[in-house]
Amino acid sequence: MNYNNSVDFKTFAAMYCETQDNTPDGLRTTLLDQVQRFKPDGWLIAEAQLFDSSSFGSRVILPFGPNNTLKQILDHPFSPRGLASDQSIVIAWMAADALTQE
Repeated sequence: MNYNNSVDFKTFAAMYCETQDNTPDGLRTTLLDQVQRFKPDGWLIAEAQLFDSSSFGSRVILPFGPNNTLKQILDHPFSPRGLASDQSIVIAWMAADALTQE
């Protein structure tokens, strides 16, 4: 497991929101709701990496921890949408407590 790409909320939000129709405040609200519902240890941002895929460059945030589908940060390509053409890698992660450190 690679923990070298841990980021704070400001960086995490910038990485995600630059490719989405969302704001850092909107993202924080969504993640705080997930803290209540899923109690994650944190979140990861995965980015689709296959050049010939219509999903190339798209990013998704997924929670990880004991109460979530992903138990830990993945260190290998995976498909968050279940499509072979959507092979993604983790480009950053953020611990849950980073939401309240700003």
